[in-house]
Amino acid sequence: MLRVVLVDDEPSARRGLRRMLAGFPDIAVSGEAGDLESARQVMHEVRPDAIFLDVELTNGKGLDLATDLPPETFVIVVSAYDLYAIDAFDVAALDFLVKPVKPERLETAIGRLRERLPPVPSTPDNNVSPTLVTAQGRLQFKTSSASILVSHDAVAFLRAEGDYTRVYLENGQQHLANGLLRVFETRLPAPPFHRLDRSTIVNCAQIQRVNWHASGRSSIHFSNGSNVVEIGRPASKRLRSILQLSGG
Repeated sequence: MLRVVLVDDEPSARRGLRRMLAGFPDIAVSGEAGDLESARQVMHEVRPDAIFLDVELTNGKGLDLATDLPPETFVIVVSAYDLYAIDAFDVAALDFLVKPVKPERLETAIGRLRERLPPVPSTPDNNVSPTLVTAQGRLQFKTSSASILVSHDAVAFLRAEGDYTRVYLENGQQHLANGLLRVFETRLPAPPFHRLDRSTIVNCAQIQRVNWHASGRSSIHFSNGSNVVEIGRPASKRLRSILQLSGG
C-alpha cells in the first residue's frame, strides 16, 4: 500500500482528491494538511511515499515544503496555475496536475508513482548478501553482460536512469546497472554516501570541489577530475548541510 499525504488549503479540493484516490486500491491517504506548519508536522509523523502538494497556500508556498522533504518522498504538484510547472520541475516533482484534476491525469501520475515505488523484495535482491557486501566494503551489481564488484571507495556517484542506475567509478569508468537507485541506496553506507535528490547519490569522500552558483544550483567535481554533476537547489541545500555536518 502506497501512503500519500494531501496538502491543500482548500478543504473541498482535499475532499475531491481523496474521493478520486479512493478508486485506487493500492493508495492510502495517510494524512492531510491545510497549511505549511501542519503539513510539516504531518510529513514528519507519517513519512509518506508521496505528497500531493498545492502551491498557493494561505501562509506560504507549498514548494518551500518540497525542498525540505527527504529524497525518497515523491512530490506531485497540484495547482490551478500551470505557470508553476517550471518551479515544480525545479524541485524534481514526479508530476504536475492542473486543477481541476482530471481522472486520466491522476491515473497517469499514480502510474508513475507505482513505477518509482516497486514492491520491496522479500529476499535479498539478485542473490546478493548485504551482510557480505557490507563486511567486505564492496558493492556488487549486475549489468546486461557481467556481475561487477567494486570497493565502496571506488564509487564516485550514482545516477538514476529510468529503471536502471548508472554507477560512476573514480577511475572514470561507468556501468549501467540493473536496479533502481533506491535499491543501491540501501546497499551503500551513509556516510560517506548520501542521496541528494531522486536521481543522485554521491560519495562525499570522492568530492573534490563544489561550485555554489548564485541561482542556488551547484556543480560537484570529483577527485578524478573527469566527472561533474549538476544538481538543483533542493539538492544543493541538502549537500551544503551534509558538508557542514561533516566539517566540509
